[in-house]
Amino acid sequence: MHNHSKLMAASAICLILGACATTSATTSPIGETVETSLGTVRGESITENGVSAYIYKGIPYAAPPVGDLRWKAPQPPTAWSGVLDATDYPNRCPQGESSMGAGGPISEDCLYVNVVTTAETSDAKQPVMVFFHGGGLTTGTGNSTTYNHPKLPSQGVVTVSVNSRLGPIGYLAHPELTAEGPGSGNFGTMDLTASLEWVKNNITAFGGDPDNVTIFGESGGGYKVISQMATPAASDLFDKAIVQSGSALVSSDMDRAEAGGKSLQASMGAANLAEMRAASWQDVIAATEGAEFRPSIVVDGSVIPTPVREQFETGTQNKVPLIVGANAGEAMLTSSVPDMAKVHAASGGETWTYNFTHLPIGWKEEEGCVAFHGLELTYVFGAVPNGLESRTTQFLARGGGCSVGVPEYDETDFKVADEATKIWASFAEDGDPSVPGLVDWPQYSESNDVYLDIGDPMTVKSGIAASFTPPPERD
Repeated sequence: MHNHSKLMAASAICLILGACATTSATTSPIGETVETSLGTVRGESITENGVSAYIYKGIPYAAPPVGDLRWKAPQPPTAWSGVLDATDYPNRCPQGESSMGAGGPISEDCLYVNVVTTAETSDAKQPVMVFFHGGGLTTGTGNSTTYNHPKLPSQGVVTVSVNSRLGPIGYLAHPELTAEGPGSGNFGTMDLTASLEWVKNNITAFGGDPDNVTIFGESGGGYKVISQMATPAASDLFDKAIVQSGSALVSSDMDRAEAGGKSLQASMGAANLAEMRAASWQDVIAATEGAEFRPSIVVDGSVIPTPVREQFETGTQNKVPLIVGANAGEAMLTSSVPDMAKVHAASGGETWTYNFTHLPIGWKEEEGCVAFHGLELTYVFGAVPNGLESRTTQFLARGGGCSVGVPEYDETDFKVADEATKIWASFAEDGDPSVPGLVDWPQYSESNDVYLDIGDPMTVKSGIAASFTPPPERD
């Protein structure tokens, strides 16, 4: 069993948010109503494919970053009286039009989490899995029936999906912001850390163990996971990590990031930072079209003290057991997945790699169709058939040479989903993804180059870099 120390000093983000409250040690039954450190929330019961759980949507983990708080570190949320209705998904964070998490209102008032639990009492001490959604740091949302499905929690974990600032609202660096203090370029990164502080202080009420937290994310969400591994502020807030199709160890230096911020300012026609703060979020997002701005992890000397790759190569990152992998059709990741695995393992980090190859029968029978970017999410959350029906999955199918439309699926899909959720939950429990009777998944090293082929059956193989196959070009 892995037992990572939780005795480190309070993180920098905790100081930003003020005193870190803890929930009462009194055991309480878990139902539609749950008592958090800030007030009572009322969620609801959901049932999918015979599996039931309680879900609580839109719980604030920080104050709305609006007005003068735009481009500021996340501030403490305000306690409420009465009962907070947690049955509707919160706002999406400002972003442009896309298929990623489309639907639902958009507002800068968007710093909320959704929690799903099958625990019966607050002393259940279930492992916690905190999910950071994809979308390249510019789009997406944690408000998804895939990410908030009851199947993964039914394996004995509490899941939390996070909404955090995106694009220029979350990752703007600018000389005037740098002059204001630490955090320029890393507001989204600080949001994610604040969400982990909320988990530490509140997840016990939902049956979770604040001393056993796994962070995981896909695509841009995997990059968000890397940001938390690279910020000292999160050093005592999580114990394991999973990076799904988002494993590039890259960051921007401040000069480059500030140049992007000044380009955005010029595109907005703003004279200074005050005018940028006074503009609508719609105008800020629109201005990215004519600007040389790219959101990234920014080396500011504080939130991110040194370049990400340098941290991983010297072993100074928040080193925890790590799963890193991608899907069979993601040829662009043939180098970044083994690269991150090699660097992490070389620094002494326990590492496992995978290649997700499964396809539902309807796509498996299509010539040239391969497991595409994002497809694994349906299975690691156990969201069959919901995940296959989602607009995002349909949009991404083309990238794997697969037809658009919900494919025919069968019992094999439910089997793979059941097994994938067991593996992810096993890793969350004790830092070892092996499941007795299902799979013995060895740790990766550069010498053995071993990985798990996630399909039917689950198969341990070697040669991770060669396992990704690009889809054929189509007319």
